[in-house]
Amino acid sequence: MSHADAAKNLYRNLAYECDMAMALVDILLEEQACLVKLQTTELNSLALRKEAMMLELEKRYLGNIQLAKAEGFQPNLDGIALWVDVLAAHEPRLLGTYSTLRTTLTHAQRLNNTNGDLVSEQLAGLQERISILTAAAVAEQKPTASDTYGPKGGMSQSALAGGAMPRAVIR
Repeated sequence: MSHADAAKNLYRNLAYECDMAMALVDILLEEQACLVKLQTTELNSLALRKEAMMLELEKRYLGNIQLAKAEGFQPNLDGIALWVDVLAAHEPRLLGTYSTLRTTLTHAQRLNNTNGDLVSEQLAGLQERISILTAAAVAEQKPTASDTYGPKGGMSQSALAGGAMPRAVIR
């Protein structure tokens, strides 16, 4: 394959990867909105779509690494960047497309990290609420903690009959 053909082919591939990366950013933004609003029902489908896109992008990256290596470049991001620079002589749009791809993927990585932080904060908050409720149940046990809160989280009949009202502060 000539350098001109290789350049055009790489340009098409990177343009497609740019579209995928932008779609991934959209999914991550949607995921973040769901996390902030505590809309957990949509998170599973978003996670599946996100994982599929990330796996496809990784597969394509590994393919680009192999192509760059076959052309004598290092099998890493620096090697791909040099390969793009060389092929850009035949397809000038390669430089902008590759730059856009790198920038978009960096943005996606930051969003994914932020979303992970949101999940961690929410899990910590849930754990704190569980600890508060457990402490309230133990403090008010009459005769046992299992009598204070029923199987569905409400007060059981024995707790109501005893007249004691368990207290818990929920943040």
